[in-house]
Amino acid sequence: MATSPPLLPPLRAPPPSFLCGAVAGGLLYFLCRRLSPLLTAHLGSRSFNARVAALDREKLYHHQSQFPSLVHALVQIVGTFTFVFYGREGYDDVLADGASPTVVFDERTSVPYGATGLGPAVFMGVFVGYLVADVAAAPSLKEMGYEYVMHHFAAALGWTFCAGNRIAQDMASLFQFNELSTPFLNVRQYLFTAGYTSSDKPLVVSSLVFFVAFSLVRVAPLPFVLRNWIARDFFAVRTEAGIGSAILLSMFLAIHVSLQCGWFIMMIKMVAKALKKPSKQKKQ
Repeated sequence: MATSPPLLPPLRAPPPSFLCGAVAGGLLYFLCRRLSPLLTAHLGSRSFNARVAALDREKLYHHQSQFPSLVHALVQIVGTFTFVFYGREGYDDVLADGASPTVVFDERTSVPYGATGLGPAVFMGVFVGYLVADVAAAPSLKEMGYEYVMHHFAAALGWTFCAGNRIAQDMASLFQFNELSTPFLNVRQYLFTAGYTSSDKPLVVSSLVFFVAFSLVRVAPLPFVLRNWIARDFFAVRTEAGIGSAILLSMFLAIHVSLQCGWFIMMIKMVAKALKKPSKQKKQ
């Protein structure tokens, strides 16, 4: 008598490579956070340091989060570039036509491909370690921002769930590569702290570059990700890890898409508002 697949697979611990990456990501975050005020003091101008000293607790937390964010973004960009554009050697390149890469998982720490020689599971762990550390460093959840708390919590839980079930590594690597837009956001925030206003040319340029990067790496791939998930990957995950895993992963994906699209709509409104100002000034 045939038995139906389990709702959820037996709980498995994430691979050691993921756990090592998580520890490294957390340590790297706190190291960069300690270095942030030192770099500001030594490299920042007198006026910039005066502005930083005048920040309240909430704004100071966000300011000192910029350098860890920048370093983490660079780590993810370098680490995941090869996985996203060339695939995982010995895994994605041997899949049959139409097969889902979402149920293929390379849990090795060291791999013979990629820019760093570290496997994709390591960078998944680094991502989770960074997110957890960022929340832990916040003076309060309110001061961090509830939308960021939800993003960090959902992403950390989703990535850990995927690592434990050995699924969705390809999707995780793509979303980690989305950090390509983050350095432009960091530059924009530093300019704000330095006293530039939204109408000043350096901030206008940095905001435009960030908007373009965000659109290209975070928003443009979403229709293709959703198409593949609905047409192919959902069923592969259901078969491999149970219907419960497929539903949970669908929920994580829905949260990610909602947040990215929500932020994108906010940016479109800001761009539209900025474009209206010059036209009004010309009329006057």
